[in-house]
Amino acid sequence: MKIIVTFLAVSTLLMGCASHSPDKIALGPEQPQVQVQTSQLTPLALTASDLRTVNYVVRYVDTKPQRLVGTFQDMRSVTEQLFRKGFASAGYQIDPASGTTLDMRLEQLQTDVENSMLGFEAITNLAISVQASNSSHTFSKRYSATSRLKGPFSADFATLELDINKLLTQLSGEIINDPELNQFLKQAK
Repeated sequence: MKIIVTFLAVSTLLMGCASHSPDKIALGPEQPQVQVQTSQLTPLALTASDLRTVNYVVRYVDTKPQRLVGTFQDMRSVTEQLFRKGFASAGYQIDPASGTTLDMRLEQLQTDVENSMLGFEAITNLAISVQASNSSHTFSKRYSATSRLKGPFSADFATLELDINKLLTQLSGEIINDPELNQFLKQAK
C-alpha cells in the first residue's frame, strides 16, 4: 500500500510540474571575439529590427498542439545591443548622426525540438541580413547558421538557451569580422 501511495504522490508532483512548464526562455549571447577593423575614427549609425513572422523561438514539433516558447527579452533590443558592442570593439564609433548607416535585420531565429524515447534533437536556424548604406552606395548581405543538438532524455531550457546563445555569438562574430562588410564601412566614411 505504501508503494502505491508513494507512486501516486510522485506521479501527481511530476504531472504538476509538467503542466506548469515555462513558456519563455532567457537569451543573452556573449560578445564574440572581434578583430579591430579600423584604426581611424569611423562613425557608424547602427540600428536593428526584428523581421521574424513568429513571436516564439522554440517549437516542440512532437506535441499536439505544438508547444511554443518565446523569450523574456525583446529580440530587436538583444540584437542591437550585441552588434553595438561588437562594432564598437571593432573600432567603430556608434553615432546616430553618421552618414553611414548599418541596419541589422533578424530574419529567423527558431529552434525545432523533437523528443523521442531515445532522447531529443533540436535544430536551430538563424538568419540575419545586413543593410549598410552611405550617400552613394548600398551593401546588402544575408548571413545564416544552423545548429543541431542531440541529447538523452528530453530537452531542458538551459541546454536550449546555451545552444541558441552560442549560435547567436558565432554568427554575430562572423558578421562583425566580415572583410567585405568592413571594407564597405571603411570606404563609406
